[in-house]
Amino acid sequence: MTLLKIFKSPIVWLLVIIAALLLMIRQLRKMHKEITRLGSNQQVLLQTQQQILLANGRIASQTGVLQLRQQELLRMFPQLYGELKTMGIKPRSAHTVSTTTFGLHQSLTSTLRDSIVFVPKQIGTIGFHYLKTTGDSLRFRVFSYHDSYYDVSGYALLDKQFLHISTRDTMTQVVFYKRKHPWLWIFSRKELMQRVYFKNPNAAIYYSRIIQLQR
Repeated sequence: MTLLKIFKSPIVWLLVIIAALLLMIRQLRKMHKEITRLGSNQQVLLQTQQQILLANGRIASQTGVLQLRQQELLRMFPQLYGELKTMGIKPRSAHTVSTTTFGLHQSLTSTLRDSIVFVPKQIGTIGFHYLKTTGDSLRFRVFSYHDSYYDVSGYALLDKQFLHISTRDTMTQVVFYKRKHPWLWIFSRKELMQRVYFKNPNAAIYYSRIIQLQR
């Protein structure tokens, strides 16, 4: 059978048409998936943090998940892209990247007792202020300290100490692929690892775990 006869065969043309239709359907699905991804990202970018009431009465924060490609991450979040290099992770190896900025606020009141302590000058500023009363002036001590991560202020009045503490920090967490035996090069299988990083140099990580659920 010559090549010309093969192309004249209805079965061949039917197979060609079916293959073209399958390829077109595949491209349409891919395009639909991409449009859905972009639309979902647009909605997530416009969202605000949702406050969710948990069963134990506590409040959790919830938001959508962005689905970005590497170039989109570099273009939209260049600072976060740079964090990967700071953490020693190649961007193409990253599987999931998350950032959380959080703060803690607490006001405390305690009773003062006689004691002897050494207070370095670098910790804060201690001064004496006078509070006007009906009969006389009342002396109390004021403490204040501020830097990029901490705000501590308070005062001591008579035998009471009033203190307000605020802290803030940013946590970056990356799930990435790493070769189990780098010396084997491409012959070593890859495994998922996670790395967590705090900007505050005084922060310490006591526990961290990520679980990948299989469907």
